[in-house]
Amino acid sequence: MNDKGLQILEQYDIRLLRSFGGRGAVMLETEQGLKLLKQFAGSKTKLPYEQCLLARLEEEKVCHTDQAVPNRQGELVSVGDYETPYLLKDWPSGKECDTKSEEDLLKSMRTLGCIHRVARDVWKVSGKEHNRLLGTDRREEFEKHNRELKRVQNFVRAKHKKCNFELLYLKYAEKFMKEGQYALERLQESAYASLYQKAWQQEHICHGEYIHHNILINRQDIAVVNFQHCEINVQVNDICLFLRKIMEKQNWNETLAGRMLEAYERELSLSGEELSYLALCLYYPEKVWKLAHHYYHTNKAWIPEKSTQKLEVFLDQEEGRKRLLKNLLH
Repeated sequence: MNDKGLQILEQYDIRLLRSFGGRGAVMLETEQGLKLLKQFAGSKTKLPYEQCLLARLEEEKVCHTDQAVPNRQGELVSVGDYETPYLLKDWPSGKECDTKSEEDLLKSMRTLGCIHRVARDVWKVSGKEHNRLLGTDRREEFEKHNRELKRVQNFVRAKHKKCNFELLYLKYAEKFMKEGQYALERLQESAYASLYQKAWQQEHICHGEYIHHNILINRQDIAVVNFQHCEINVQVNDICLFLRKIMEKQNWNETLAGRMLEAYERELSLSGEELSYLALCLYYPEKVWKLAHHYYHTNKAWIPEKSTQKLEVFLDQEEGRKRLLKNLLH
């Protein structure tokens, strides 16, 4: 461990046994259990709310979490002579959710249902603090993404020499933009506004990044970590993110998707409006926007072939994706 890390650990009442690298941080085996030490790049204002949510989930025995450990002064964020803020967290044991294991996936979805059921009206905030914790309206997000898809199309079209990714993107750009615009229009006409309002009024809290990397499974135990993106928003957003990530790896397996949603609904039922919203979010060409966004905001002198491959996979899976969504809506 480097001098910065050792200096930070001096501020805690723990006894270090050994350290090793992992998850972009330093893993620590201590007499007080496994810990994770990482630089803190989040919001000090939001951190106490995150801790409050994690404490509630632990208290209700929903799942294990990665709560921050206070230092001797009772502070959650520690700073040494190097002026770099650090966070020390309890770290649960377990392996990442296996995206090929149906058992892991169903357990993860059922846990998400439990989290959503408990994560309501936990913070009890109002006024400016409430608005600060409120997540983005998906209609605004779709509008912003659609503008960027158009911007990237114009940029690529103006280039004289185009690489494979640019040629493929330009070939289907109009199609992608039509799908994005259709999803936005359907969303504006749907019951989404009332879902968003309900989430705001009843303080529905989302994890914000519920993906397999943040789910740790150890025999019968399950842990969910990295809640730094938690916010007040429509909780279906978490379902959408996790389901989309898994379906991309499972070639939009309808049977598996149905079982995953059934597992979630064992803990929290979904209304027709929520299922329609889920379908619209999955319909939106999010993968294409991510590739376009990454392309536009990075060095265009060298574009990895992997970007072209990801776009080709998205196009190859389109029929299966839309078939699943059609059945979901019905």
